[in-house]
Amino acid sequence: MLASGDFGRPIVVTPGVPVERVKILREAFAKTLSDPDLLADINKKKLEVNPTAGEELEVLEKEIITSDREVIERMKNLLGKQ
Repeated sequence: MLASGDFGRPIVVTPGVPVERVKILREAFAKTLSDPDLLADINKKKLEVNPTAGEELEVLEKEIITSDREVIERMKNLLGKQ
């Protein structure tokens, strides 16, 4: 629940994509976000870009998926979703 803000608008691939390909995609994304022309365009448009590395999101995702069922049920009750 609290991690939803960390995920933002993630770019994902389907399950089973080879690890090496995921690494290439992550590197390309990081390189894109350091491109001077892109950064200038972002600043010109006064946009906010606050990327989170794929590795960090992967750790967070695993933590969420393996959460204790009791905690999940408590959160559902708090949110009124049963």
